[in-house]
Amino acid sequence: MHKHSLLRLISIFFFLIFTLINGLFYIAHQHFSKQKESEQIRRFLLADRLFHDNKQDFSAELKQLMVRPSNLSSQELFSKGKILMELPFGKMVSFKDRTFFANDRPPPPPPPAFDLGRFDLMPPPLFAPWMDHFTSVVLEDIAPHSLKVFWAVVAAVDLLILLFFAYIIRKLLPLHRLKNAIIAFKDEDATLDLPVSGNDEISQITHEFNSALNKIAAMREARSLFLRNVLHELKTPIMKGSLTTDCLESSADQQRLKRIFSRMDYLLNEFAKMENFNSGEWRLNLQEYRFVDLLDHSCDMLLCSRKSIIVHGEENQLIVKADFDLFTVALKNLLDNALKYSVSKPVLTIKADAFEICSQGEPLPAEKQDFSRPFNRDFENSSAGLGLGLYITDSVLKKHGFRLIYKYTEGYNCFHVVLN
Repeated sequence: MHKHSLLRLISIFFFLIFTLINGLFYIAHQHFSKQKESEQIRRFLLADRLFHDNKQDFSAELKQLMVRPSNLSSQELFSKGKILMELPFGKMVSFKDRTFFANDRPPPPPPPAFDLGRFDLMPPPLFAPWMDHFTSVVLEDIAPHSLKVFWAVVAAVDLLILLFFAYIIRKLLPLHRLKNAIIAFKDEDATLDLPVSGNDEISQITHEFNSALNKIAAMREARSLFLRNVLHELKTPIMKGSLTTDCLESSADQQRLKRIFSRMDYLLNEFAKMENFNSGEWRLNLQEYRFVDLLDHSCDMLLCSRKSIIVHGEENQLIVKADFDLFTVALKNLLDNALKYSVSKPVLTIKADAFEICSQGEPLPAEKQDFSRPFNRDFENSSAGLGLGLYITDSVLKKHGFRLIYKYTEGYNCFHVVLN
């Protein structure tokens, strides 16, 4: 998946929600544990006080406090159990998953008595009365403290989150497959057929995509068949005409006819190349070439010489990384327009990272300045052309990452091509 894919973002969102909710459960568990400890301490201290109040029977009070005396000794608890907390008069100990309170120290003595007559402190007797009532006590907490309900709630919430996440991912996976199918279709896998299940929006989109894909595949097949038939039907008379021309006696007319048939055969091949280019089937073969070599080949395609144009800046030794066949077609179209519609020789200026072709004449109509459209209804019947050449040129340059800029300056139509 890509960095910003929808599945990745949703997975991160669910992970954060899952972590946040479990973090809140952890905080709640800590809070409940502290409340439990505070409640245990309160009940143990109240029960411990009952043992020192000289009551004969306080079982009812202990039952109400959910505490009972234990047969375990404090020494056994301290040696085998885990001390949870040390209190002023004893310790809370965990032993065998139960909580105990062991009081092994007497309570603090009462405050010393005052002799009002002498105004001095009277020391307590060696065996004070409050020591006679001290009893070492071990108490057990019998209150239910099971966290099963709490953990059951935690497990239920986590399970619901995970099930909802799985449901969302399951619903979005067809969208991921649809994306891959579109990429595969772009790479000419026109036989791809996605499985469709469900009645949600993504399933409907998948169904419509399958239908559109079948129609496009049929159109591609029809286009390919049409192009092959056209090329075959046109190449046959051109080949016959070329063979017939070779049988004629050598003369100026014979050479002219030979050049015409060669030109027609070349144009058919160029049309086939451009059809492949426009349909996305053309793969660029990028290599570095000297611009002057590309210029010479373009002039050969136009059946003209370099003397037909004025070239400036050849000393710049411009190097272009391009597909030789496609780039020369684009350059040829620019030169062809300049030669056709200029009242004087076109001027080609070669720069360090660009070149410019300027021709003297009327400015290009506004509707023809939109190079992204090959045909325009405003000038379909114009004898000046349909604008197909500029459309092809612009498309080829864009595929190379170059830019075509048009401007009209002082009576000159200038086409500036930026190569970076």
